[in-house]
Amino acid sequence: MTRSEGLPNGGHYPVWDLAVRLIHWFLPVAIAVMWWSGQQGRMDIHEKIGYAVLCLAITRIIWGFIGSEGARFRSFVRGPQTVLRYLANGGQYAGHNPLGALSVMLLLGLLCSQGASGMFSRDDLLFEGPFAYWVGDLSGTMTEWHKTNWLFLQGFVALHLVSVFWHQWRKKQPLVQAMWFGKAGHKSATTAPKPLWQALMVALLLGAGLWGLISVAPVAPSYY
Repeated sequence: MTRSEGLPNGGHYPVWDLAVRLIHWFLPVAIAVMWWSGQQGRMDIHEKIGYAVLCLAITRIIWGFIGSEGARFRSFVRGPQTVLRYLANGGQYAGHNPLGALSVMLLLGLLCSQGASGMFSRDDLLFEGPFAYWVGDLSGTMTEWHKTNWLFLQGFVALHLVSVFWHQWRKKQPLVQAMWFGKAGHKSATTAPKPLWQALMVALLLGAGLWGLISVAPVAPSYY
């Protein structure tokens, strides 16, 4: 008996569950809005979108340990030797390929770094992060890192788009369809996806925790 025999749907479940897909498609929109709001000086929007990005990036990290089969890091993150073999020989994968897995981890790291550094930043003109006065003079360093990390994030996004284009149209791998519908072609998971409400609970708990920290954060000294 094969692993999928006797299972509902013949074991042909989505590789990417709904939580992963919603987070994935929210992030490019959010990054675009962050760029626009920063350019326009709309720091009220910039701040709120930043909170959302940070909470969802951390949600995705947590989901990488407790989520569905295809969402878990152990199902697609591989060691250096596997990455090198993929670079040399290529191959087809149900989810992320070994190189794509590294890009996922890098993106999540950059997003967390961007959101966290923003909350400790201030420019004494348009914006003061809610935790800027928790770190004192270190806030200036966090502000500079926020700007530098943004450059890294933009470069990564550009590289990601080029990579998706290459695999989608040159190598004929339906990456966009897979992330939109959950699976593409014959690639599928063998276990049912976790329900969306579990990921939503994680995100809501993170949001509530962040709100609690912001509510007790020190305000600007009176001489500012």
